[in-house]
Amino acid sequence: MKTKFLNVICAIILVGLQSCSCKKGAEAVAELSTGGWELEQMNGESIDPGEFAKIPALNFDKAESRISGNSGCNSMSGSYTINEDKITFGPIAQTKMACQGAGEGKFMTLFNSVQKFKLQGDKLNLYDGNGSKVLCFKKK
Repeated sequence: MKTKFLNVICAIILVGLQSCSCKKGAEAVAELSTGGWELEQMNGESIDPGEFAKIPALNFDKAESRISGNSGCNSMSGSYTINEDKITFGPIAQTKMACQGAGEGKFMTLFNSVQKFKLQGDKLNLYDGNGSKVLCFKKK
């Protein structure tokens, strides 16, 4: 009986510690703004660099609430807002270069579906409205 009770207590503590490892709000905005982020996964699978002219990357400007980067070929920029674990991207402007491969189209479809985020260590995970992780970036 004691063992079961201790196991339950340990499980509760572990879940609590794991949930505390995610940064939210002002702390998350500060972390997002330090350095850039490079795409590592789409829909849980490692990206194929051959699908992109260059690896998609994002930079967050805390002072201006702006995002910039590239979508695999074209440059992109726009605004963003954060409220707890929710992130909203304003209208995104992109250059219109002719790009080979399907990577950029897939990336932008997933990027446009993003509604939430989690910062976990050197990873930035972006989630759609269903709570599915659609994009994973690593800190540059």
